[in-house]
Amino acid sequence: MPRNGTGTYVPPPSTWAPGVNGVTALTADWNGLLNDLTSALSQSVSSDGQTPMTGNLQLGNNKITGLANGSANTDGASMGNLNSVAGQAGGVGDRNLLINGNFSVNQRVYVSGTATVGANQYTLDRWRVVTTGQSITFGAAAPDRVVTCPAGGLEQPIEAGMMVGGIYTLSWTGTATAKVNGVAIINGGNTAALPANTVATIQFASGTVTNAQFELGTTATPYQRRQLATETLFCQRYYETGSGELQAYNLAANGTAVRITFKATKRVAPTLGYTVAVSTNCAVFDARTATPEGLTWFATPIATGTIAWAGTWTAAAEL
Repeated sequence: MPRNGTGTYVPPPSTWAPGVNGVTALTADWNGLLNDLTSALSQSVSSDGQTPMTGNLQLGNNKITGLANGSANTDGASMGNLNSVAGQAGGVGDRNLLINGNFSVNQRVYVSGTATVGANQYTLDRWRVVTTGQSITFGAAAPDRVVTCPAGGLEQPIEAGMMVGGIYTLSWTGTATAKVNGVAIINGGNTAALPANTVATIQFASGTVTNAQFELGTTATPYQRRQLATETLFCQRYYETGSGELQAYNLAANGTAVRITFKATKRVAPTLGYTVAVSTNCAVFDARTATPEGLTWFATPIATGTIAWAGTWTAAAEL
């Protein structure tokens, strides 16, 4: 019996084990001990991989360390394999709290290099330039944009309701420096414990950035690439643009309205803006009565008859 069932080797009792002074050690016992040792060693795992397993490997709640990434269907999966899967489109949950972290969504049609006219002006979706008169520059999304950030900073506030509290990790690709809530952080570094239900502001400055990721925990995982349609929908919680059109016959000064439903429910009732493409026989025309779900496209005629009013609208619910 080379092992006792729990992995411990117990030599067979004999004139050799244990040895006793004055007792003759028999050849048969020596040979039996050698055979038992040989069997025990044969059941052990060779470090060079010669020995195939013949049963389940009991790890006793210990880790396998130094494991290479698996490649064949019968290979074990390493954390590297799992992180790679997590970083693919869709990912494993939504780890990345930054929206539009690859800067691919540009609903405002912000033009690279255009100086901002006010502090904290939003440019590419969810990203605002901190300092008046500064700008960001970038090329086409293919699928990611590499953005060059100004010295004053490019930042994104993360909605309080997304913050569960704890230690977070910030990672990105590029040469920019970064801060979380005004505190400098290195690429792949951890924050101090952040409070729950409190806005967190991520800022990049004085360099390039793309594939920015802010996630709960102490380990930086591969960038989570969401579907473009999903990323756009996330952006539209805070900003959306669309078109409105109204054409009707009505009595003078009587209001006519069309209700427009947003693609995404807004964070709060948004601030509305609009531009005019066509206005015929309209005394009053505008976009109004904003709720998180939609807006009213409204007009009243100058005189009884047909009115027409068309244009574009914006709905902003940024932090």
